[in-house]
Amino acid sequence: MIKLNNVSLDIFGAKRILDNINWHIEDGEKWILFGRNGSGKTKLLEIVTGYNFPSEGEVIRFGLAQPGHDIRELRKRIGYVSSSLREMFSRREKLIDAVLSGIYASIGMYREASSSEKEKAAHLIDTIGLGGREYDIIGNLSDGERQKILMLRSLINDPDLLILDEPTAGLDIIARENLLEAIEELTAKKTISMIYVTHHVEEITPLFNMIFVIENGSCFFSGGVDDAMEAEVFSSLFNDKIEVFSRGGRIYSMLKSHP
Repeated sequence: MIKLNNVSLDIFGAKRILDNINWHIEDGEKWILFGRNGSGKTKLLEIVTGYNFPSEGEVIRFGLAQPGHDIRELRKRIGYVSSSLREMFSRREKLIDAVLSGIYASIGMYREASSSEKEKAAHLIDTIGLGGREYDIIGNLSDGERQKILMLRSLINDPDLLILDEPTAGLDIIARENLLEAIEELTAKKTISMIYVTHHVEEITPLFNMIFVIENGSCFFSGGVDDAMEAEVFSSLFNDKIEVFSRGGRIYSMLKSHP
């Protein structure tokens, strides 16, 4: 589905931001993209989505290598959710219009949706417990509910790949857990591939069994989440300053005690 082969990215022909990245995402795989702030996650996503181009290496999306195809058409097969996108919508935007805007990859509506499109949007809104409120406005929602609406917006086109870029940023612990539960409920039975971006191990739910860890623009680890736990990848990444452990199928972290 998505293949990055020996991908590197230089800025102004000098500073290397990404170095020799090899990452293959197959159909239906659900990946965590994990890394500390400034590790290169954002630039890596820009390469995946075609908003940036590698200085070296090859990118293959849905079996098509670049150049030679319309990247705008390929982006229609990618759903994208981020906390920053949440702030782009007017507080007066109706929930149904926010969801429907995903069909056109726009902020706001620029044409009247069809009856079938409206029915699909209303059904999606009902799945997150907001049925009957499709003509309510975004300003009446909590931050967590707004983020769920954006996730529905990204799913309305039935994308092949869903990217969740730190979707719980700014949410309290209750809203975070509610969003993580909604993500699992909406995607667990789908064959959709996923990339969930985070630097918090607590957000690695059992839905995700693969992980790509990036550090200083290079691959630190790529493989199964269980293998990463067994190899103590997280402790190594954070220079043994934290303890990472599994409990009840979830991963948690805590600062190690100091003498």
